[in-house]
Amino acid sequence: MLSYNGSELIIAGSEDLTYSHKLEIIFSNVFLVSAFFQGWHSDVKAPVFYLPDNVRELNLQHEIEQGYMLFAFRTEDYRNDVLVAAKSVSYNTDTVYYYERPELQANERIADFVIRNRQ
Repeated sequence: MLSYNGSELIIAGSEDLTYSHKLEIIFSNVFLVSAFFQGWHSDVKAPVFYLPDNVRELNLQHEIEQGYMLFAFRTEDYRNDVLVAAKSVSYNTDTVYYYERPELQANERIADFVIRNRQ
């Protein structure tokens, strides 16, 4: 997970998250998140992001209110998948760098959490 502000959750994805990421899945009006904070990985050789088949059962189990959609990510490191219930989902494919970088190109930006030099 990259960030959560109380209603919007952003999950970052890339082959290597050391210096940047190239995908953001953005959930708006989040109701529930069942995830791992120590970091989790997905094997991208198969579909990773999906709509669960047992939605009714999961909605009842997690007490998800009507009007929210349930989304899931397959995890490679854990037995359980990551679940998110939200009103909507979108994505962004900008390259987001985790360090200050001059002369950004189109579709590139610096992550909000990077402390920038003040000159």
